[in-house]
Amino acid sequence: MGAAGRGFRGQEEDTRMKKTLVLAGWGVLAAALAGAAEIHGSVTDGGKPVAAGVAVRLDCGGTTTAAKTDSFGSYSVKAASGGECTVSVDYKDGSASTKVTVYDKPTKYDFALKQEGGKWTLERR
Repeated sequence: MGAAGRGFRGQEEDTRMKKTLVLAGWGVLAAALAGAAEIHGSVTDGGKPVAAGVAVRLDCGGTTTAAKTDSFGSYSVKAASGGECTVSVDYKDGSASTKVTVYDKPTKYDFALKQEGGKWTLERR
C-alpha cells in the first residue's frame, strides 16, 4: 500500500527519504565535480616527441603521481589537489624538472627537454 494508505506519518517518512536521497545525490555530484586536478601535453627532445614510456611525475604538496608518455610523446597526469607543483621527467641518463601551477580544470603544458653541460633541463614550449 502507498503513502496515501498509511496516513500522515507515512507521508512524513516518504518526504524524509526523498530529502535524504536528494542530499546524497548532491554530495555525489559535488565529489565528482571536485575531482582531480590534471595536466596534460607533450614532451619533446630536439623538436621530436620522446619515445613511449618516458616517466612524467607531478609532485603537489608532497603527493606524487606519475604517468608515462605514449608513442607521440603525450602524457596526462592527475593530482588530488592543485596549486604550485613540480613536474619531473626521467629521460635517458637523467632527470629534469620545472614548476607549474595546477588548476581545478585540466591544463595543457608542453615541455621541451634540452641537454646543457651534461644536464637535462625542462622548459615550457
